[in-house]
This record gives sequence, C-alpha cells and structure tokens, in this order.
Amino acid sequence: MTVHLADYLELLVRTEHELSGGFHALWRGHPREPDLCGVCERLAAQCRAHAERLEPYQRRYRGPQQGERQMEHRMEPWVPDPVILDATRTELQRAGPEGVGLVTSARPRLTPAGAAGNGGNGGSGGGLVLLRELHRLYLLATECDLSWSVVALVARGLKDDDLLDLAGRCAPETAVQLLWLRTRMRRAAPQALVVASW
Repeated sequence: MTVHLADYLELLVRTEHELSGGFHALWRGHPREPDLCGVCERLAAQCRAHAERLEPYQRRYRGPQQGERQMEHRMEPWVPDPVILDATRTELQRAGPEGVGLVTSARPRLTPAGAAGNGGNGGSGGGLVLLRELHRLYLLATECDLSWSVVALVARGLKDDDLLDLAGRCAPETAVQLLWLRTRMRRAAPQALVVASW
C-alpha cells in the first residue's frame, strides 16, 4: 500500500520542481517587473527545498524491491483541457508576438515574455502574458497545497511524525506562495485586461 504513497510523493516532488522552474522563468521573462526578481528567486528556492526534503520519504515508502519496477498505475500531473489551451493560444497569438509559445502541445510552459523585444510589460499583450503565467503558477501552487494536506493526513494515519513535521513546515510556505501569487494577479489583471484595451 505504501507504494501508492510513494507515487503520490513522486507527483508532489515533480510538481514542486515544476513550480520552482516556473518561478525562475517568471522573473527572467519579465525583467521590467523589478519586484519579481527577489521574491521569485526565494519562492523557487523554497520549492526546490520542499522537493529535496521529500525525496528520502519517497525512497522509504517505495522500498528496495519496488525501486526498479515500472509503476502499474503511475500518477500523472494534472494537464489542462486541450480545448482551453487552444483557445488561450489563439488569444495570445492575437495579442502579439510575446503570446506565441506561452502554451505548447498538451501542457503550458512559461516563456520569457521579453523575447520579442517588449520586455513583457504592457503593450502588445505583455501584461496578458504575465497574468497567464501567474495564473499557471497559482494552479501549480494549489496542487502543491492540496498535496501537502493529503500527505499530512496520511502521515498522521501512518504515525510517521517526521513526514508529518515536514508537511507542517512546507504547507505554510506553500500557502504564502499562493497568497503572493493571488496578490500579484490582482495587481496585474487591471493593467492586462482593462488598460490594454483602451
């Protein structure tokens, strides 16, 4: 039964790594947003630390005999509906060159908005790109937040005080990440969706 927990922990590790990479891409892609650099760097480091601290528990619950086998029911990270992604891709392509590449194939990725020379701030959809990237990070952070709650419940049931303590330390940091993302989205939304249309 603990193999299922190991699978779940693996999903959380991968999501934390993806969130860390997303925070990095966000501040690198929007150099004209000075508040992003320090905050995103710190949040990316937090996510990396969460993933690293989880890896020993993942190995513990996988067990030595399970390490090499292929998981039968491997849990995959959430993938948004392709129809929604296609609509978003079309919107961003209409918004300008910065929008192109934000969403690819079945999974969105964060792309430097400044690549087209606009720096990702205002004009030609740069604000919209920032808003969509914040939105994507919010969804990833929400997935982490829910996963930490599940891990805490399972750790309590297994009487694994170490894992419970880890969840108790990481979950509040994830909650702060969500709060920052929500606040930053509230700031970005009027500029992206209202000011740009004038």
